[in-house]
Amino acid sequence: MASLRELQGAFAAALRDPAAACAVLPPANMSVYRNNASVTFRETLAHTFPVVHRRVGDDYFRQLAVLYRAGFPSSSGDLHGFGRDFPAFLAEYLDGGDYAWLADLARLEWLRAECSVEKTVSALGAEALGNYASAELERLEFALQPSLRLHSSSYPVFTVWQANQSENASPVDQSTGNEQGMVLARDDGPELASLAPRLFSFLSALQSRATLGDAMTTAGFGEQELLEALAFLFRQGMVCGLSVRAPA
Repeated sequence: MASLRELQGAFAAALRDPAAACAVLPPANMSVYRNNASVTFRETLAHTFPVVHRRVGDDYFRQLAVLYRAGFPSSSGDLHGFGRDFPAFLAEYLDGGDYAWLADLARLEWLRAECSVEKTVSALGAEALGNYASAELERLEFALQPSLRLHSSSYPVFTVWQANQSENASPVDQSTGNEQGMVLARDDGPELASLAPRLFSFLSALQSRATLGDAMTTAGFGEQELLEALAFLFRQGMVCGLSVRAPA
């Protein structure tokens, strides 16, 4: 007699492959579950990657969903993680074609999905900098919001995403080049925003636990630019902790 684990495995295999035998249900009944599973996965993928879905259309997205599920079957009962490998799948499947940029758009949308389930920590105000001596400021390390995601792309994916928040959006000219930006959790959902290159470099350095002085050097900031960047950080509620790195 087959064990429960073996029966579950046979059922899961039959959900993905009509040729797979399943001792749990007859073929006619199995087809209902198979169709429901296929639709659920496709709709989950479309919910996670709405702009990719909008740009390619229903028919092509359905084909992509079938191919993706065949190569990356879900291994969890939590549907949230089902799209984790979709950007990598698109990068390989669309490599060298006119739609290779969709993989980077998918990466941005996956960061948005990750951000949506991250916690938000109480943010510090700019006055917190007053707790440190001037000699300590360049050795400050910033703890940024756990939901913050930074993304740099060779394509204008932030512009594409913003433009496609309504139906019938016009295509974005891919020749406009690279963009970089952030995704950050808000009360009403993740916020996406493009960033100037040097501000992006500054945030990336801080997120990697570079000191304030090193991040300033990485971004090539002068004093006024640093003040503007710090004002942006605190205004956006990104800073949730400060500490001083011990001298080398």
